[in-house]
Amino acid sequence: MTGVSAEVLPIYDFRGQLLALQLATRYTLKIKNGYILALQAGQHQERLPNLAA
Repeated sequence: MTGVSAEVLPIYDFRGQLLALQLATRYTLKIKNGYILALQAGQHQERLPNLAA
């Protein structure tokens, strides 16, 4: 496909920390401006990740 660019986005948890997804754990993924937010049941975003680091 021409004209399509694939970019790998980092995945962060609700505290703004980088996250390695685990097997057998259900996440809700939300695509934000430059990153993916992975939330487990009952979680909400508390901090924004520092994307400049």
